[in-house]
Amino acid sequence: MQITARQLGLLYCLGYVFLEAFQAVFLGSLFQQIDSFHIGAWVFGLSFIACTVLAAVRYPVELRAALRSRSILIALNSCVALTWCCYFLAVQLIEPAVVFTIFSGMVPLGTAVMQRSASSASRLTRNRSEIIGLALIVAAILFLAVITLNGHSGFVRGGWLTALTGVMLCIISGTATARVILLSVKWHQQGVGPVIQFGLRFMLYIPIALVAVQLGVDAKPSVSSPMALPALILIGMLVIALPLFLMQKAVCLTSASVIAAVTALGPAMVFVLQLLEGRIAYAPATLAGLAIYILGALLAISGINADSQDGIPGSSDMKCPDPGLRAL
Repeated sequence: MQITARQLGLLYCLGYVFLEAFQAVFLGSLFQQIDSFHIGAWVFGLSFIACTVLAAVRYPVELRAALRSRSILIALNSCVALTWCCYFLAVQLIEPAVVFTIFSGMVPLGTAVMQRSASSASRLTRNRSEIIGLALIVAAILFLAVITLNGHSGFVRGGWLTALTGVMLCIISGTATARVILLSVKWHQQGVGPVIQFGLRFMLYIPIALVAVQLGVDAKPSVSSPMALPALILIGMLVIALPLFLMQKAVCLTSASVIAAVTALGPAMVFVLQLLEGRIAYAPATLAGLAIYILGALLAISGINADSQDGIPGSSDMKCPDPGLRAL
């Protein structure tokens, strides 16, 4: 049976979710032992160099189109840098499970809001299941924010002000990611492929990460990580860079709404992998918030998938999945 473009895009999204969850469950403790900005500078720096060289050799026309679209290039780099800086800082302040869940939830919420405000002509419709799912995600985010501020989420590095800062960083990071998805769709409509988009998006983050390393923003004791730097970089390429590239590949094959909704399933995948691992370490209040969130994410993705089957704009195998995004 032949796989359609939309189905292939969905597979890319699921690959992204699985690798992100695998990293959080099985490699999370490893990455907590190292300077996140240091490993980020190496992984994204190598990705930038490799993709730019490949683009110059194989996709020169696309590369010129990307450089002509300076407004998108600047906006995309700004959002990517904001995403990663806020996410890495948030993980240092509040419980990682809360960070990951709020971040993941803000992606479909931010996408929905931005799509609706982008163009009234797009007339994006949402069915009841998706609306209820998004509402439950909002409720879960608010619940997790409250228990974090009250100190019942399991981990906060400081008082309520630190907790509030962590929550706000999560919200900013997820919202910036939603903007990245929509900008990527618009850039693709202008003839810029996934290889170039993936590489050029880190141009701003790399110097910021290098400065953060020099300032010791996330410095760890030098003896904390037992692995050599080359091994850590290789692992980072597989579980940090590769899933992001899979997500970029999905941009050309399915709608931004589907991408955002599947991304929201990340915490559910983490929960399943932790069940298989046999180790659940969530605080009871955090577990309650995750339960609300997972239900909302499943309803949201089922609603969006139903719309895709019924031919709602943005669900077909078109080159430009979301016509309303041209106004962004």
